[in-house]
Amino acid sequence: MSGLLVAVVCALSLLAGAWAVTVVARDRRVGRPLLVGLGVVELAVLALVADGVAALAGGTRPVETATAIAYLVVAPFILPAGAFWALADRSRPSTLVLVVACFAVIVIAYRAFLLFAVTR
Repeated sequence: MSGLLVAVVCALSLLAGAWAVTVVARDRRVGRPLLVGLGVVELAVLALVADGVAALAGGTRPVETATAIAYLVVAPFILPAGAFWALADRSRPSTLVLVVACFAVIVIAYRAFLLFAVTR
């Protein structure tokens, strides 16, 4: 798994999370620009998942293979679930769900990177 790609995913997710905090601080609703930003992060997450699947197909076997596969399966669903929640519930605290989702993407990407670093 590419360390550069993990760094890009983490940086983009951090920027999107900071943007969501700004939206909460200004007491605004989730708008189209934030959703487009989340879409860019989601594309990066999908590229990370493809990289992980390619590493698995290429013979890389992390010590905790089941956990690594679980991270790859769950990662693409985190941001869409958070965005759906924020759009369904139009209150101010629902936008904080996007902040949590962005943080979760950072944790999942970094943890998957660590798992792929220790191979058999």
